[in-house]
Amino acid sequence: MLLTRTMEIVLRMRSLLKPCQKCISVNTNSKKRSKGMDWLGLATFGFFLLLVGAIWIAHFSDLNTEADAFVNPDNWRLSNVTGNIAIPEPTRSYPSIAIAVMQFCFIFAAFEVVILVLRLALHDSIGRIADAISGAAFWFSAGYFASLAASESIGFFAFLAGVVISGGLAIVASSIVKLLR
Repeated sequence: MLLTRTMEIVLRMRSLLKPCQKCISVNTNSKKRSKGMDWLGLATFGFFLLLVGAIWIAHFSDLNTEADAFVNPDNWRLSNVTGNIAIPEPTRSYPSIAIAVMQFCFIFAAFEVVILVLRLALHDSIGRIADAISGAAFWFSAGYFASLAASESIGFFAFLAGVVISGGLAIVASSIVKLLR
Protein backbone atom coordinates (compact mmCIF):
# COMPACT_ATOMS: atom_id res chain seq x y z
CA MET A 1 0.00 0.00 0.00
CA LEU A 2 2.77 2.42 0.97
CA LEU A 3 4.76 1.45 -2.12
CA THR A 4 1.80 2.13 -4.43
CA ARG A 5 1.18 5.50 -2.80
CA THR A 6 4.87 6.41 -3.17
CA MET A 7 4.81 5.42 -6.84
CA GLU A 8 1.74 7.60 -7.42
CA ILE A 9 3.48 10.58 -5.84
CA VAL A 10 6.63 10.01 -7.91
CA LEU A 11 4.63 9.77 -11.13
CA ARG A 12 2.72 12.93 -10.28
CA MET A 13 5.94 14.79 -9.57
CA ARG A 14 7.48 13.58 -12.83
CA SER A 15 4.50 14.90 -14.78
CA LEU A 16 4.83 18.26 -13.03
CA LEU A 17 8.53 18.48 -13.85
CA LYS A 18 8.11 17.84 -17.58
CA PRO A 19 8.82 21.03 -19.56
CA CYS A 20 6.00 22.57 -21.53
CA GLN A 21 6.08 22.52 -25.35
CA LYS A 22 6.79 26.26 -25.46
CA CYS A 23 9.92 25.73 -23.31
CA ILE A 24 11.10 22.91 -25.55
CA SER A 25 10.76 25.06 -28.68
CA VAL A 26 12.71 27.91 -27.04
CA ASN A 27 15.49 25.48 -26.02
CA THR A 28 15.79 23.96 -29.50
CA ASN A 29 15.97 27.42 -31.09
CA SER A 30 18.81 28.48 -28.80
CA LYS A 31 20.69 25.26 -29.61
CA LYS A 32 20.46 26.02 -33.33
CA ARG A 33 21.95 29.48 -32.86
CA SER A 34 24.89 28.38 -30.72
CA LYS A 35 25.93 25.10 -32.30
CA GLY A 36 29.49 24.55 -33.39
CA MET A 37 32.87 25.42 -32.00
CA ASP A 38 33.21 28.82 -30.33
CA TRP A 39 36.31 30.02 -32.16
CA LEU A 40 36.03 33.52 -30.75
CA GLY A 41 35.96 32.06 -27.25
CA LEU A 42 39.09 30.09 -28.04
CA ALA A 43 40.73 33.25 -29.42
CA THR A 44 39.79 35.05 -26.20
CA PHE A 45 41.48 32.38 -24.11
CA GLY A 46 44.59 32.57 -26.31
CA PHE A 47 44.66 36.36 -25.98
CA PHE A 48 44.28 36.00 -22.21
CA LEU A 49 47.38 33.78 -22.03
CA LEU A 50 49.30 36.07 -24.41
CA LEU A 51 48.41 39.15 -22.37
CA VAL A 52 49.38 37.55 -19.05
CA GLY A 53 52.77 36.70 -20.53
CA ALA A 54 53.24 40.14 -22.08
CA ILE A 55 52.34 41.97 -18.86
CA TRP A 56 54.63 39.68 -16.89
CA ILE A 57 57.56 40.32 -19.28
CA ALA A 58 56.93 44.08 -19.39
CA HIS A 59 56.87 44.40 -15.60
CA PHE A 60 59.17 41.50 -14.70
CA SER A 61 61.66 43.30 -12.46
CA ASP A 62 59.02 45.30 -10.56
CA LEU A 63 56.63 42.37 -10.26
CA ASN A 64 59.34 39.97 -9.17
CA THR A 65 60.44 42.04 -6.16
CA GLU A 66 56.94 43.16 -5.19
CA ALA A 67 55.45 39.70 -5.64
CA ASP A 68 58.10 38.29 -3.29
CA ALA A 69 57.21 40.94 -0.73
CA PHE A 70 53.48 40.47 -1.29
CA VAL A 71 53.50 36.73 -0.53
CA ASN A 72 55.84 37.08 2.46
CA PRO A 73 53.74 36.41 5.61
CA ASP A 74 55.70 39.08 7.52
CA ASN A 75 54.16 41.75 5.28
CA TRP A 76 50.60 40.88 6.32
CA ARG A 77 48.59 41.74 9.40
CA LEU A 78 45.19 40.70 10.72
CA SER A 79 42.63 43.49 10.49
CA ASN A 80 39.37 43.36 12.39
CA VAL A 81 36.54 43.75 9.94
CA THR A 82 33.64 43.49 12.38
CA GLY A 83 33.57 42.24 15.93
CA ASN A 84 35.57 39.05 16.17
CA ILE A 85 36.21 38.63 12.45
CA ALA A 86 39.80 39.28 11.37
CA ILE A 87 41.00 39.07 7.77
CA PRO A 88 44.63 39.27 6.57
CA GLU A 89 45.59 42.56 4.95
CA PRO A 90 48.94 43.65 3.47
CA THR A 91 50.87 46.11 5.64
CA ARG A 92 51.68 48.35 2.66
CA SER A 93 50.45 48.99 -0.87
CA TYR A 94 52.02 47.43 -3.95
CA PRO A 95 51.56 49.95 -6.77
CA SER A 96 53.57 48.00 -9.37
CA ILE A 97 51.26 45.00 -8.96
CA ALA A 98 48.20 47.28 -9.12
CA ILE A 99 49.52 48.99 -12.27
CA ALA A 100 50.12 45.63 -13.96
CA VAL A 101 46.60 44.46 -12.97
CA MET A 102 45.12 47.74 -14.22
CA GLN A 103 46.89 47.48 -17.59
CA PHE A 104 45.79 43.86 -17.95
CA CYS A 105 42.17 44.72 -17.15
CA PHE A 106 41.92 47.65 -19.57
CA ILE A 107 43.64 45.83 -22.44
CA PHE A 108 41.53 42.71 -21.95
CA ALA A 109 38.37 44.84 -21.71
CA ALA A 110 39.23 46.47 -25.04
CA PHE A 111 39.74 43.01 -26.54
CA GLU A 112 36.31 41.97 -25.17
CA VAL A 113 34.79 44.94 -27.03
CA VAL A 114 36.47 43.73 -30.25
CA ILE A 115 35.06 40.23 -29.62
CA LEU A 116 31.63 41.79 -29.01
CA VAL A 117 31.74 43.63 -32.34
CA LEU A 118 32.76 40.41 -34.09
CA ARG A 119 29.96 38.47 -32.39
CA LEU A 120 27.43 41.09 -33.48
CA ALA A 121 28.79 41.07 -37.04
CA LEU A 122 28.64 37.27 -37.19
CA HIS A 123 25.09 37.20 -35.74
CA ASP A 124 26.23 34.99 -32.86
CA SER A 125 23.83 33.71 -30.19
CA ILE A 126 22.44 36.13 -27.63
CA GLY A 127 24.13 34.17 -24.84
CA ARG A 128 27.57 34.65 -26.35
CA ILE A 129 26.87 38.33 -27.04
CA ALA A 130 25.76 38.77 -23.44
CA ASP A 131 28.93 37.02 -22.27
CA ALA A 132 31.07 39.46 -24.27
CA ILE A 133 29.18 42.46 -22.85
CA SER A 134 29.45 41.17 -19.29
CA GLY A 135 33.14 40.41 -19.78
CA ALA A 136 33.83 43.93 -21.02
CA ALA A 137 31.83 45.41 -18.13
CA PHE A 138 33.74 43.31 -15.60
CA TRP A 139 37.20 44.07 -16.96
CA PHE A 140 36.59 47.83 -17.38
CA SER A 141 35.17 48.03 -13.87
CA ALA A 142 37.97 45.93 -12.34
CA GLY A 143 40.49 48.10 -14.23
CA TYR A 144 38.95 51.21 -12.70
CA PHE A 145 39.29 49.80 -9.19
CA ALA A 146 42.85 48.67 -9.96
CA SER A 147 43.69 52.21 -11.10
CA LEU A 148 42.36 53.53 -7.80
CA ALA A 149 44.52 50.99 -5.98
CA ALA A 150 47.55 51.93 -8.08
CA SER A 151 47.15 55.60 -7.17
CA GLU A 152 46.67 54.50 -3.54
CA SER A 153 43.24 56.16 -3.41
CA ILE A 154 41.73 52.98 -2.00
CA GLY A 155 43.09 50.23 0.20
CA PHE A 156 43.25 46.47 -0.19
CA PHE A 157 39.76 45.74 1.12
CA ALA A 158 38.23 48.47 -1.02
CA PHE A 159 39.93 46.93 -4.05
CA LEU A 160 38.49 43.50 -3.16
CA ALA A 161 35.06 45.14 -2.75
CA GLY A 162 35.56 46.70 -6.19
CA VAL A 163 36.22 43.28 -7.72
CA VAL A 164 32.99 42.02 -6.11
CA ILE A 165 31.14 45.06 -7.48
CA SER A 166 32.64 44.34 -10.91
CA GLY A 167 31.32 40.77 -10.74
CA GLY A 168 27.86 42.06 -9.85
CA LEU A 169 27.99 44.57 -12.69
CA ALA A 170 28.90 41.78 -15.12
CA ILE A 171 25.98 39.63 -13.96
CA VAL A 172 23.53 42.53 -14.24
CA ALA A 173 24.81 43.48 -17.72
CA SER A 174 24.48 39.91 -18.95
CA SER A 175 20.99 39.56 -17.48
CA ILE A 176 19.77 42.81 -19.04
CA VAL A 177 21.01 41.79 -22.48
CA LYS A 178 19.36 38.37 -22.19
CA LEU A 179 16.10 39.93 -20.99
CA LEU A 180 15.99 42.47 -23.82
CA ARG A 181 16.55 40.00 -26.64
